Amino acid sequence: MNKSKKVGIVGLGVIGQRLISEFQKSSKIQIGAVCDFNIELAEKTSLALGGIPFFENYKDLLLMDDIDFIYVAVPPAVHYEVVMAAFSHKKHVLCEKPLANSEQQADSMVKEAEISGLVHAMHFPLVYQKAFTYMQNSLKDGKLGEIKRIHLKMHFHQWPRPWQQTNWIGSREQGGFIREITPHYLQIITRLFGNIKKVESSVDYPNDPKASEVGVIAVLTLSSGVKILVDGLVGQAEQDHISFTIHGSEQSISLEDWRIVKIAKLNESMEIVDLESLELPEFHLVDELIKCLNGEDAYIVDFNEGYEVQKVLEKIIHH
Repeated sequence: MNKSKKVGIVGLGVIGQRLISEFQKSSKIQIGAVCDFNIELAEKTSLALGGIPFFENYKDLLLMDDIDFIYVAVPPAVHYEVVMAAFSHKKHVLCEKPLANSEQQADSMVKEAEISGLVHAMHFPLVYQKAFTYMQNSLKDGKLGEIKRIHLKMHFHQWPRPWQQTNWIGSREQGGFIREITPHYLQIITRLFGNIKKVESSVDYPNDPKASEVGVIAVLTLSSGVKILVDGLVGQAEQDHISFTIHGSEQSISLEDWRIVKIAKLNESMEIVDLESLELPEFHLVDELIKCLNGEDAYIVDFNEGYEVQKVLEKIIHH
């Protein structure tokens, strides 16, 4: 029987803490150490986990021989240095999205991952859910008919959102909703339809040169010629709303606010799909990651897929 794997967690913000709870549910993963530049937070998290080692500098954590893999949950601008250091210490990696903070960094990370022979996985949670499986099956079965257009809407009353007040997520350097939200949907687009071939975009910024974007309109084109409209806005009065809709000639299907699936049949309005009543496979990141670490076939998003997302992301921002 394969022994449990030990993870070292670098970055203990909202997302890092969220995945800690997922690791704790598994008998096959032990949290071996934690790290955050906020040493008080690192110590507090360590105590909550039974007094495991904690660090302020990730380089110290990487010196621990019994750590099998590193979960990188630091802000995007730091992904490159932490991931590359982890590979140099022969540690497998699970990295948050987006993969990097530039296309050049992402390219180097993919190349190093391939050279290392180590596991290189990314945390893109949408593809593990029943909602994604339902959408994927609907496309495979031809229920939507001819795909006419795809629409990604990301509207926020304010950014950063009230629960997300960190010093980086509202910065132009590495924050903003384009970097934070769009990669999730670019990833499922590539899973469903293949790589995006063309990007045209217009991004609106506030007067503060350090602040992240307040709007984007982008048109992405698939190899099939189908257009994807990306509509992002900050500062409107309406309640926050995120939706990803595939419009077909026979049916339209929409993923709203991350988990709610709706469908509209020919000339009808959208109706919620009761996913729980359907027998659909649902994957779990931690279970699949363990399989991958044990050399088994696994349902994982790797750095190659993250790189394809990164290329489109950078074109949207810098086009």
